[in-house]
Amino acid sequence: MNLEFYTKLLYYISRTKRNKFKMMAYPPPGGYNPYAYQNPYQQNPYCGGYTYSNSAYNVNYGQQQQAYNQYYSQPQMQQAPPSQQTNIVYNMMFNSDAAFQLAGAECLGMDLDDVEVSDVEDEEEEEDEEEEVKETRKKFKKKCKKRQKIAQKVAEKCAEEDDFLERVRSAYIARLANHLAKDGTIDPTEGTVKPYKTYTAEDPVVPFIFEKEEIDITGKDWDAERDCMYFDEAMQGLGTNEEAIIHICATRCNSQRQELKTMFKTAFGKDLIETLKGEVSGDFSEVLFALFEPPALYDALNIKKAIQGLGTDESVLIEILMTRTNAQIEEMKSVYGTINPDDCATDKDLECNIEDDTSGDLKRILISAAQGNRAEVKEEKLNDAVVPVMFHDEETDEDLPTGAFTIDMEKLIDPERAQADAEVLFNAGVDSFGTDEDDFIRIFALRDTYQLRETYNRYVKLTQCDIENSVEGEFSSHSQMALITLIKSIKCRPKYFAERLTWTMEGLGTKDKDLIRIIVGRSEIDMVQIKEIFLEKNKQTLWNWIKDDCSGDYKALLQRIVGKD
Repeated sequence: MNLEFYTKLLYYISRTKRNKFKMMAYPPPGGYNPYAYQNPYQQNPYCGGYTYSNSAYNVNYGQQQQAYNQYYSQPQMQQAPPSQQTNIVYNMMFNSDAAFQLAGAECLGMDLDDVEVSDVEDEEEEEDEEEEVKETRKKFKKKCKKRQKIAQKVAEKCAEEDDFLERVRSAYIARLANHLAKDGTIDPTEGTVKPYKTYTAEDPVVPFIFEKEEIDITGKDWDAERDCMYFDEAMQGLGTNEEAIIHICATRCNSQRQELKTMFKTAFGKDLIETLKGEVSGDFSEVLFALFEPPALYDALNIKKAIQGLGTDESVLIEILMTRTNAQIEEMKSVYGTINPDDCATDKDLECNIEDDTSGDLKRILISAAQGNRAEVKEEKLNDAVVPVMFHDEETDEDLPTGAFTIDMEKLIDPERAQADAEVLFNAGVDSFGTDEDDFIRIFALRDTYQLRETYNRYVKLTQCDIENSVEGEFSSHSQMALITLIKSIKCRPKYFAERLTWTMEGLGTKDKDLIRIIVGRSEIDMVQIKEIFLEKNKQTLWNWIKDDCSGDYKALLQRIVGKD
């Protein structure tokens, strides 16, 4: 196949001339879908189900503008009665198309940020829409155009090198597997805080080191020792350079902060955290100390604090245990017994604490989650599910590769078990007098993310009612909260946390401990997607909400973590 062939193909794809070709995925999950980013179940809102966000019902090519339009408006689902509306998941943000094109960029030796595209055209917006919302929309559309350009270059390279397509496939699977290990899903998400690799000219550590050592470290690899020198200088003499502290803490990832703690004690013979305690206070200090805790230890500490003393903060237990992966829970359990702070005096293990401080269905749900034994998608199954996207050449009557891949969801799930589970849930709840809680707890605790998504989808088609509505009718109090949290986390975890962040700041006052825990905890996992959903939900950026609800260095640090864009 020559370059001219691929160029014509991409033209047809970008213009969505579907009469010229058809997409195939051997076979495409759920049947052929002419709407590249649209779940076929969305066609009829009254028999629909969960709106899949990843590639289960999508192909990798398609008009990116359509994805953008779907992200900001979901007319199909809004036609449904409130009791039957499902939680919309925003396709473009989590679609594995993003992972595929990033894998393609990696194989091309490119970076998405380096791809140059023309500015997007202005479009008519709502009159009362803030300027920053309009700007965010433009940036999102520009990112889509960049990904289109990467896709074109991938197709061109496939025409030049026979093995390039397989190299892209391997890189694509590796990216999906990496996120599967990190967050239990293959929905590609992104944190706002990432490993700091090399010093940029704008980094204040650069002029500081130049003044100290007359060495220009611009472009050099990150160095914990030099960061520690800058950090120590910020705490010398009268007063504290809070801006310097904020800069280091918000731009270095957690593993680098752990290295900083070790390096600081080695270099200066004093503990970094203890030194900070003498320099900062209030909510600002709470964020700093949270940033310097390893994630598993931070989760364990939050659970112990939620349990300590009279009463229990069940919402914290639910939030953490219902949204963590098996690996995260296991790591948290391994360090749980090692911490015993003054304000959290309990040396029991996690399960014992849950047993002592909760009761009824909630206790069983939390103990079940604390086992960290939910089924997981295996990498070999994922490898088998990644299949080429084909188009049909009418001239030769052949199915030819587009140079893209999609995921055949049928190979990730067991449809018969999903149907059986949906029927069991129906019989255990709305179709019986009373509720068989055991069946709900068992199915929700054991199935992997994608199996549960399929079960929820089939449950809607079976009952004409979303699973959330059924749980709300069958359970109450904290057990209901736990199961609803799990459902939302399974459907779309960033959406759950966007709603949770809204809760921390809406109304009078701010729930600072919850706000800090969520922002710190999600900063390296999915904060980019949380922000985008938060913007769509509240018509205002998370950065601005923090600006209105917080103050001083506390506000500045949180804003730096989440980022303005």
